[in-house]
Amino acid sequence: KPPLARASSACSLPSGPRRESPASVAEICPGRAQGREDGQEHFSHEEELIDVLHTSKTSKERNRAVKLLKQFDPIPKYEHDDEGQKSKMQPKKYDYLLGYVCWRCDKVKQSNYKVLWNTSKGCKQICHGCYSQLAEREEVAQMRAANQKAGIIPKGFGLGLTGVGDTQR
Repeated sequence: KPPLARASSACSLPSGPRRESPASVAEICPGRAQGREDGQEHFSHEEELIDVLHTSKTSKERNRAVKLLKQFDPIPKYEHDDEGQKSKMQPKKYDYLLGYVCWRCDKVKQSNYKVLWNTSKGCKQICHGCYSQLAEREEVAQMRAANQKAGIIPKGFGLGLTGVGDTQR
C-alpha cells in the first residue's frame, strides 16, 4: 500500500462543494474496501468517510477518518439559526472522545462535548462552539429587546441595534 500523502501548508486543495478523498476507505480500515467491476478499489467520498467515522471500532480508524475529513471544504448551514434557542438544545458531556461532523458548521470535530439540537427538520448534532454562538445570539436578542423597551438604546435607525438583518449572513 502506498503511504498516505501528507498535505503541506503551501499546497492548496481544489475548492468546490464536494470532491473525492485522496485516500481510500481500505487505507483507513482494510476490511471495508468496496470493489468495482474492473478490480480496482473504489475511492471514498466524504459520506463514506463520515460512515467510517461513525462506525469505527478503534481510535486509529477514527483518527485517520478525521484527518481525511479535515481536507474537505466545510459548507456551513445557517438556515435554522432562527430556531437556535437554548430550550431546543441539549449539550452533553462524555467521558470519552467523540468523532463527528457538526451539522451547522460542517466541520469534523473530536471532542468530549456534543449538542443535540431539535429543529423543524429533525434532531441535528452540532458542536459546542456552534451551541455557544447560538446561545449568545439568543442572549443578545433578549438584552437588545429589554434595552429598547427601557429606552436605553434607540429603536431603528439601522445602527445594528434593531436586530434587522441579523438573521442573514
